[in-house]
Amino acid sequence: MSVYNKGRWSETEAMLMAVKDSHSVKVSKLEVAIGELERDLGKTASSLLKEKKARKAKSSEVRRLQRQIEGDARLASRGIREATDALRSEFSARLAKISAFLGSLECIQNRELALATIEGGVAMVQSFQSETPPTLEAEEARLSGCKGNLAVVDGDFDLILADLKSACFLPTWSEGP
Repeated sequence: MSVYNKGRWSETEAMLMAVKDSHSVKVSKLEVAIGELERDLGKTASSLLKEKKARKAKSSEVRRLQRQIEGDARLASRGIREATDALRSEFSARLAKISAFLGSLECIQNRELALATIEGGVAMVQSFQSETPPTLEAEEARLSGCKGNLAVVDGDFDLILADLKSACFLPTWSEGP
C-alpha cells in the first residue's frame, strides 16, 4: 500500500471512528431518553391504575348511596301512607262519634218536644176541667217547675254539646325528626 492509500485509509478509519463515536453518543442519549420514557410510562400506567381503582370505588359508593336513597324514600313513603291511614281512621272514628252525638241531640229534642206537647195538652185539659181558673200564683209555680225541668234538659244539651266539641277537635299532627 502506498503512503497515499495509507493516509486515506487512516482518514477513513478516523472518520469511521468519529461516526462510530457519534453513533455511540446518540445511542447513549437515546437509551437515556428511552429509560426516561419507560419511567414516565410506568408512572403514567401507575396513575392510570390508581384512577381506575378510585373511579371504581366512587362508582360503587354512588351505587350504594343510590340504593340507600331509594330505600329511605320507600321507608318515608310507607311512613307517610301509614300516617295518612292512621289519620283517616281517626277522622272516621271522630265522624262516627259526631254522628252519634248528633243523633242523641235529635232524639233528646224530639223527646222534649213531645213532652212539652203532652204537658201543654194536659195543662189545657186541667184548666178546662177545673171549675175555677188557676190563680196567678199556681200558674207561676207550674211554670217554675217547667223551668226546672228545662234546666235539667239544658244540662243534658250542654253535656252532649261539650262531648260533641271534644269529638270535633282534631289534634295537629307534628312529624318527628
